[in-house]
Amino acid sequence: MAISTEVLNTTYRDLRPKLEETFLRRTPFLKNLCEKGGVKQKLGGGTTIERSLMVGSPATGRGLVNGTELLNLTRAKRIEITKVEPHRIAGAISIPRRELAQNDGKAAVVKLIEAYPAAFMSSTNLCLESYFLTGAAPAVGNHAFSTNALSGFNTLNGLFSAGLLTGTTNGLLDFVAPASQTDVVQNLTKSQAKFYYNQYRAVTAWNSDGMRQLGALIRDCAHYSLKGRPSLGFMDPDSIVNLEEEKRGHVRVQLVDAKQEKDELDSIEHNGVMFHMSLDMDRTRSTFTGTALANGGGYVLNPDYFEVPFLELGSLTPFEESIANQDVVVSKFCAHMALLCSHLVAQGAFSGTAL
Repeated sequence: MAISTEVLNTTYRDLRPKLEETFLRRTPFLKNLCEKGGVKQKLGGGTTIERSLMVGSPATGRGLVNGTELLNLTRAKRIEITKVEPHRIAGAISIPRRELAQNDGKAAVVKLIEAYPAAFMSSTNLCLESYFLTGAAPAVGNHAFSTNALSGFNTLNGLFSAGLLTGTTNGLLDFVAPASQTDVVQNLTKSQAKFYYNQYRAVTAWNSDGMRQLGALIRDCAHYSLKGRPSLGFMDPDSIVNLEEEKRGHVRVQLVDAKQEKDELDSIEHNGVMFHMSLDMDRTRSTFTGTALANGGGYVLNPDYFEVPFLELGSLTPFEESIANQDVVVSKFCAHMALLCSHLVAQGAFSGTAL
């Protein structure tokens, strides 16, 4: 007996909420933002999402010597506005009716859902994580979304400069010294005077100043963290090998490795920051050729200042008969969201750690 669309949707109705609920919770960066409350669900509509940025004191005080001095009541304009346009992504998940005709029973229905909608959602997560970290879709494999399809989102990679929508043209975190950061990011020009820039450290060679520069960057980010602290980091594979060897070289091996053993094997804790290895940040990728990341690098992040506001939550529709010229049933996925950072000065980038 073949699987009908009604039978398929009966089981799909039970599994869909879990697939939608775990959307953005399967990869380190997005999962961390969810846990920190950075995912803002179902915001009101609008062309852009705006955030106020305080770039100085709105009032000027004075010392009182005689007690009769007049206070300065002039209000100084010290607020700038960042603007980011949300990006909408969608995909049609098709199951050939031939597959439905050749299968039967609930177990077969579950396998079809795992082979099609669940696999699509997993691939979507990997694509978003890769794009947010590098400005490019995963380099290997057939994935749900291409780089061009995701180019309406912001990316952490400051080397990226091809965003399609308002506030997404340039990546958030530059791999140059703060004084040289002049890109327009989130529709506002970076500036040291406005404290609208990110921290950066360049490593000459890992064995000479790798750990020192990494520790200094973490302290720089912590110094400007008005809430929370830097707790999340990402590295290319070669850099995390260097960090692992350095950590294992410490005398108190068991204490150094204790945190790693409790977490994923591709992550290492250092100075309160959990560094994750990202294969998408492999320094040999053509995306990084001739750039600072060709020598390895990554990010130190305070996730309390990141947001993923949704105009429409990631959702899946029931399967319907295709009205096109294919013999398939189709479920549609769509999401409308953005990636924002409200406090760049508490975020950091580093390079040269693979040398």
